[in-house]
Amino acid sequence: MANDSSGSFGWVVGLGLLVAAFYFWRISLALAAALLLVGLVVWAAYRLLSKSGRAHTAMDEHDYAAALELLQESGDHDQLISALRFKVPFPTPELKERFVAAVRELLALQETAADPANPHIPSDLRDELARRTRESLSSLWPLCQKLTLLARSKVKPETVQERISGVLGQLADLTASAENTRQQLAHITLGASALEINEATEQVGAMKWQVTEMQKIDAMLEG
Repeated sequence: MANDSSGSFGWVVGLGLLVAAFYFWRISLALAAALLLVGLVVWAAYRLLSKSGRAHTAMDEHDYAAALELLQESGDHDQLISALRFKVPFPTPELKERFVAAVRELLALQETAADPANPHIPSDLRDELARRTRESLSSLWPLCQKLTLLARSKVKPETVQERISGVLGQLADLTASAENTRQQLAHITLGASALEINEATEQVGAMKWQVTEMQKIDAMLEG
């Protein structure tokens, strides 16, 4: 009789464990489904609502100008440089190098001018620099889009060498202009005279001319 009781008890325990395992499996499955749903909602919100997410979507659609503009607006400079280096196709390595160098220098100038720990830069000059760097960066994205179309067309660079040389020259000038302006800010930080502040302001004004030239290059690529 004792053996029969032990056997019956064992069956009951086994059946109970089986039922518990079934219910735990259902709960685990429900939790996994809920986590998956939450993950999909978060991913969709990121892609549709955040500027970085919308930039990724634009990049996937080969709308590089829109993607780079969104990354600029998001303030994620590392992601902007990374996109230029690894996701945006350029016709030649030299064009990519010059383009990235120009963007890096403009971003460095933007950060230097906006540094809240530096009280030595006059507020009007700070505002002007913010506007000029923003305009300079924005002038580059349509040009970048056209360069990517050139790269995707598989046209040999030497067939449009004259126009590519013009782009390279303007990118070099823009890089030098931004670098010179940043050096002027360093002089102001160390204690500038009214003349040095005026020279820095004039240097910022030169960036306006540079933006105009970049727009001319952009128009020239259409012809």
